Amino acid sequence: MSFNLIRNSRVFFTTNVNSETGVVASSGFTDTNTRELQVMDGFSFSQNTTAETVTLNEAGASPVRGQRSFNTALEPVDFSMSTYIRPADGGVNITAEEAVLWNALLGTDPIGGSAPAWSDGVSFATVVATNSNSHQLQKFGLIILIDGVSYIIDNCALDSATIDFGLDAIAMIAWAGKGAILRQISGLTATTASPAVFGGGLTGSAKAKITTAPFIANKLSTLSIAKGIGGGGTAFTVALTGGSLTIANNLTYLTPANLGVVNRPFTYFTGTRAISGSINAYLRAGSTNTAGLLADLLAGSTTDVDPEFKIEVNIGGSSNATRVSLTMPAAVLTIPTVATEQVISTTINFTAQGSASSAFDIGSANELEVKYYTTNAA
Repeated sequence: MSFNLIRNSRVFFTTNVNSETGVVASSGFTDTNTRELQVMDGFSFSQNTTAETVTLNEAGASPVRGQRSFNTALEPVDFSMSTYIRPADGGVNITAEEAVLWNALLGTDPIGGSAPAWSDGVSFATVVATNSNSHQLQKFGLIILIDGVSYIIDNCALDSATIDFGLDAIAMIAWAGKGAILRQISGLTATTASPAVFGGGLTGSAKAKITTAPFIANKLSTLSIAKGIGGGGTAFTVALTGGSLTIANNLTYLTPANLGVVNRPFTYFTGTRAISGSINAYLRAGSTNTAGLLADLLAGSTTDVDPEFKIEVNIGGSSNATRVSLTMPAAVLTIPTVATEQVISTTINFTAQGSASSAFDIGSANELEVKYYTTNAA
């Protein structure tokens, strides 16, 4: 008996899909539309079935007590994976292996197209939400090789990305998404060369993994919070002890409800784009420290319904050559909670907002800007 081990798994991201249905093609794979991703332990995917059971409940001396079950629909495929945050020197531009995931999360076109989220750059690579005001985001598929069996997830979309600021961890992103259909493909292989060449079921190649990009330690990260949209007011010093940031698309898939068939989800729509998180820190005295921030928020707690702040998190430090900055120019903070532990600490919850002309603007898609920095050979 042959077993399949998760440690032997390989995951490929591809935009080589049907433009209408999102179904992954069988040929035409190149290193510009398909790449291998380095995923961490905990990668998972599954598709559940919606079932309906008909039961009987009757009186009498000899009641019929049977039941009939029906499979009525396939639910959307759920998949999740984590990748490290690794800015990469592309020789001329700065890039990253996870660039394709950022682009799928907040863009409608492939990288280099007219409405992407990710842009390579000489000094830094950039992720913006500007092009994410769309009912549907970039179509892509996942190709998964596990020892002797392989799977394809068609018509995928990314639902969320979560960055955890845990001090004892390497900087990483947890991605979660959905797809329309999970299907098995027999005999699929892929070489470990660069590019990786498919065989036994798909035709073409894929860009190989970037194994030389540096890792980032969360413990080097810094945080700044400044009052006002754009941060023109009082700046507060906050030394992180933890926290997280989540970008959510709140996807909804549509599935028909016809009788006599197993219905399948055929499309999806985005919901509210929600960017929020929390920051953990010690409660330290001082007008520009966490105690000062708490005092500022308490002073306006009865009159200020939307306190305006700019938040910037530099993962890996604010001046290190390799780092990633997360900038939210307009954010609303809730009054921090205080935990009475051995060392008094506080948790600050925030929600990023769109802004325009130094005011909150619910119609703007500029809640978050991400920049990747590293040493560039150019």
